[in-house]
Amino acid sequence: MKTEEFYPKVSIVIPVYNGSNFLAEAIDSALAQTYKNIEIIVINDGSSDDGATEKITKSYDNKIKYYKKENGGVASALNLGIERMTGDYFSWLSHDDLYEKTKIKDQINFLSSFKTDDTIVASNVRVLFSSGIKKKEYIDKKTFEYFDIFLATSASVGVNGCSLLIPKKALVENSGFNPNLPVTQDYDLWFRLKDRYKFVLLEKPLVISRRHEMQDSVLKRELMVEAGDKLHYDFLNNISYERFEKYFSDNKANVKHTWGNYSLYKTRGYNKTAFMILKNILRYYYENDMRQYYLIKKLSTVHENPQSTTRISKLARRLRESVKQDGVYLTGEKIVRKVHAKVTKIRH
Repeated sequence: MKTEEFYPKVSIVIPVYNGSNFLAEAIDSALAQTYKNIEIIVINDGSSDDGATEKITKSYDNKIKYYKKENGGVASALNLGIERMTGDYFSWLSHDDLYEKTKIKDQINFLSSFKTDDTIVASNVRVLFSSGIKKKEYIDKKTFEYFDIFLATSASVGVNGCSLLIPKKALVENSGFNPNLPVTQDYDLWFRLKDRYKFVLLEKPLVISRRHEMQDSVLKRELMVEAGDKLHYDFLNNISYERFEKYFSDNKANVKHTWGNYSLYKTRGYNKTAFMILKNILRYYYENDMRQYYLIKKLSTVHENPQSTTRISKLARRLRESVKQDGVYLTGEKIVRKVHAKVTKIRH
């Protein structure tokens, strides 16, 4: 347990590219932190908005540190922030997201209860939709305890990079974010950190994550699916079946949770990822419960070949229509409910 004098400096790094629409709100939420031993670093990643982003940052004078660089992507901007930071801990804040005012204080207090400095703190988030509606997203705590499996399989609620509080040394030792991964640089780094550092969950929502039409998840959807599928497939190839068996055996709800994630990945077009998840589920039931094995096999229509995309393409079209009407997260919830209803019907 750390001493009462534990009062480390925290560097809040805000990468931004053409973000004048939300940047001021993000900076204000960082300045409003009740924990005062902080510095705020804004990295302008070569914005091309006629100086609008730069004008906002310069209006804060010496309240923040400001650096401008040529456009190279969010990973390169974050890496520059890591290079220039003087704090002991790193906290990422996207230019379009917000911190609750106690974000840093709550995480430092939580961190102080751990004996070592090899700990990374995560928290839950609230999602802010364009309509103004806020919705809490809760990480599955049981799966989070198996952090490698959590990163590889969590399709519904994953870890938000802006919720993390990370020791600077962890980032330096692992060479920071990979600039060659434009949309998966965050999960790639978390997976590299997992063996050396322990990720712990503070269940309180401490970040407000904005959803809007100008995000990469919308503008670069095809790239997100292709790169995300490859990343998660690679993760799964690095996790042994014995690890999954232990995870499934620890709690029956873990199998149900994984099945829900399989269904979401399959619907979204993450074909290789879905195939690998299904393979682990089927093997577990084959070795432990043949009745369930045949039920799952029947329900999944045997997703034998990750290259077989005809049925998935039809589902993807239906998904896009639902997303336009209800939004991504409400659509995901509907899918999970339908899958669970089907499983219940087959059992009875």
